[in-house]
Amino acid sequence: MSQLEKFNKYTLDKSAPIPLYFQVKNLLVDMLHQGEISPGDMIPTEFELCDAFAISRTTIRQALSELVEEGIFYRVKGRGTFVSQNKVHHNLSEEISLFSSSLPSKGFILSTMVLEIKTMVATPEVLEALKLATATEVISIRRLQFANDEPLFVCQTYLPYTLCKNILRHNLSEEPLTALLAQNIHTKLAYTTYALQAATATKDDCTLLDISKITAVQLVHSIGY
Repeated sequence: MSQLEKFNKYTLDKSAPIPLYFQVKNLLVDMLHQGEISPGDMIPTEFELCDAFAISRTTIRQALSELVEEGIFYRVKGRGTFVSQNKVHHNLSEEISLFSSSLPSKGFILSTMVLEIKTMVATPEVLEALKLATATEVISIRRLQFANDEPLFVCQTYLPYTLCKNILRHNLSEEPLTALLAQNIHTKLAYTTYALQAATATKDDCTLLDISKITAVQLVHSIGY
């Protein structure tokens, strides 16, 4: 089967509320996860992908550009778009969800410690990620997640203050944040984008996670929509 034929067998759900560009992104990462495309492989051209998925070039370009920005793909001028060698690739939305939901069934007791919760003016990085106006206030929440009292991961969350300020009235150590968001802003997350990379833990994170300074960790950036 040719590289292009691998893509032709897939279709997008144009009636779904999930944006088409995100469906393309998720599909491409799925193909990588399943071994249908591999590091170093060249991706079909934008025009070929337009034909394969029957969508606009603008949509394809947005999907590819974000994958390049996240380090999953890279471009070579005059040659095309290729799968990167230096990233860890997974179907993150599926694996992270399955990992979290499967722990209780395996006998793990999950708990959360709120390390810090405060309001602050969003940094440029947070403004860009959340598509906020300059000088917008956000709620900053830093938590430590445990499984059977063993530190599992450190979570840093930013929420638009105006939209989510009622969250501050609740005990985030005992109430799940996603449930509180649904209750307080009367909406549910439609989908979440994930980007995963290897990183070196900070001194503070090493202390919180009870790991040595040379331990490699996985850094997950996620944005909920």
